[in-house]
Amino acid sequence: MTVELLARPAEAATPAGVPLSLPRARVLAGALLAPAPPAVPGTRLAEVRSYLERELPLLAAGVPASRELRVDSYRLDLVLHRPERSGSVGTFSPSPARCRRSIGLAAVERCVRGRSPNPGAAVAEILAEGVGAVVHPTGGVRAPWWASWFRELPLGARGVVQAEAVTWASQLWTAFEWSGFERQPALPGSDDWWHCPGARQVTFRGQAEVRAWTGGRPVLAVVGRGLAPPVRWRAELGFPALVAALARGERAAPARVVGIWPATGQIRILPVGLAALREAASAAVSAVATLVDAQLEDGARSAR
Repeated sequence: MTVELLARPAEAATPAGVPLSLPRARVLAGALLAPAPPAVPGTRLAEVRSYLERELPLLAAGVPASRELRVDSYRLDLVLHRPERSGSVGTFSPSPARCRRSIGLAAVERCVRGRSPNPGAAVAEILAEGVGAVVHPTGGVRAPWWASWFRELPLGARGVVQAEAVTWASQLWTAFEWSGFERQPALPGSDDWWHCPGARQVTFRGQAEVRAWTGGRPVLAVVGRGLAPPVRWRAELGFPALVAALARGERAAPARVVGIWPATGQIRILPVGLAALREAASAAVSAVATLVDAQLEDGARSAR
């Protein structure tokens, strides 16, 4: 397991590194819950907000208000590292890979709360409940978003969904020593949403797998996409912290974000300071610009 800290002295965590000793789950929980660095002053956060509220309406001016320009972790990763595919973000359709996070998070939450003994058992229970869930006209029972799709799958395909979810959940479940959390973490808790004033079609969605607290301040853990941290991992980890700060104010800005790439055992720790928020804001603006270009190009093709 390798660890990298944000290489800016003013935002470095104290101590400056995380010991790479076993058990790793205890080390990672300690790194997430370490004492919080100084919070970003409200006046400096206002500078970041002003930058976004100035730039985003200019970018979105040519896009109809009915066309949503949503930036979330998936789209940010796509735009930053695979911009040639940014125009391919279309209608969402369920798949084993897309369901594994939702099912896996529900499974880990059950394990953390002592309702299931392990991720395998928890996933099996969740899938069985999804198959049996019935949505009543009165709204008395709310089935998971993947349930109706999962019910229609043949037995073999259901097994693929289960295997994907168990693998994903097991990786997150074994990443932390959950007994080390003084206050029970939220998995994942509510997503943060921010709508840009002056460009209501621009929406930021902040997501994290684990939301915990240290010294009264939130901290986030994120399961990264792919095998290893991308080149611009700081922007990706900083984005959910930025959205939380924009949506809820300076007191809700996370103290740090820990990124986990289970396939290679790598982690990254990002103390959330002004530089991290600025970098995430700049990346988000670039993402919106790329999405706008893709939509305008798509509209031009449709008009031919």
